[in-house]
Amino acid sequence: MKNNKKIYTIPILACIAIAIFFSSGLRQKQPVEQLNIISAIGQDIDIKGGIANYITLFSVYLFEPQEKIESHVINSTATSFGQTRQTRQLIDDKESILGSEKIVVESEENVVYGFRNMIDILFRNPYLNDTAYIVVCKGKALNILNMKIKGYPSSGDFIAGLIKNSKYYNFFSDNYKVIDLFFAVDSEGRNLILPYIEMTDKGIGITGMALFKKDRMVTKISIDESKTMNMIKENNVRGILTIQKDAKEAIDYYATSKRKISCVNKGDKYNFTIDIDLKGDIIANTLYKNLQRSPEKNDEFRRDMAKKVKKECDDFIIKMKSQYKVDCLDLGQVAAAKYGRQTGLDWNSIVCNSKIEVNVKVNVQKTGRGDY
Repeated sequence: MKNNKKIYTIPILACIAIAIFFSSGLRQKQPVEQLNIISAIGQDIDIKGGIANYITLFSVYLFEPQEKIESHVINSTATSFGQTRQTRQLIDDKESILGSEKIVVESEENVVYGFRNMIDILFRNPYLNDTAYIVVCKGKALNILNMKIKGYPSSGDFIAGLIKNSKYYNFFSDNYKVIDLFFAVDSEGRNLILPYIEMTDKGIGITGMALFKKDRMVTKISIDESKTMNMIKENNVRGILTIQKDAKEAIDYYATSKRKISCVNKGDKYNFTIDIDLKGDIIANTLYKNLQRSPEKNDEFRRDMAKKVKKECDDFIIKMKSQYKVDCLDLGQVAAAKYGRQTGLDWNSIVCNSKIEVNVKVNVQKTGRGDY
């Protein structure tokens, strides 16, 4: 009898403990109707008289009748990020919860000033969605988040899709998430790079990339420069390259770019060699006749494309060294991994005074059904 009592007692106690655990947790939770479900976070800054006021923006969903979903932006201002929470609650009838946001939009003015404080409060919040994308915008983030886009409940949903799918044709990577921000800002030999968006006559679009030193933006580069930079910096990215003679004669090459970097230290100088391997398909061709049937024409195209890409890479590196003066290719990380970390070296300065050689190899995998 005693053994039978023990057998029944243990499951009963376990059930009681589970019931107490869940019932106590439920008492601390809010019904979903009393919560703000956040689609996007924004950040602006207002500097007056040397005093910075931080403006935090939450784009939250509004669930309307007939299953219609819209959004509105909650705006709170304070002299510190922590205080924006209390000022927001003074004007909002619901509790805001993180975890569902898809995008973080930082105004250019804010990141030029430096957004270390924002990074700190995001990192400390365990409920933050680390896989949300982060971008820099021209003008106010408020204007971007307030924009209504047909077919989307919020502009944040559109921008998140815009960044997610940018990797297919412009040599963009998928490393523009909040978690990538945490790793890049203070890693030795690395610099943060984020997509730059703005409102154009066609709506919100990516117009380039924002280059950083630590937590401060130093410049914005064009979309063409961004494509070239990404070919040199990123591995296994895809995009379209074109050789165009005139309005009627051109060839379009859809390629995957893979790169290898080697580094040699000679005294106080570093030499970097970057080998770029392009493999892809011809998707349009009115320039090279009989490309499919002629090995000579195929070789000619490969030489011409390799020469074109190499020139673009060399031109970008010259500009990076003389104008931007920032190691946006993360070459310092390669050197630090090989020759030692935590040496106190300024990798931005070292890389911009180093010899950087780019070699390009082009391969054609498919030419399509043939010439038309």
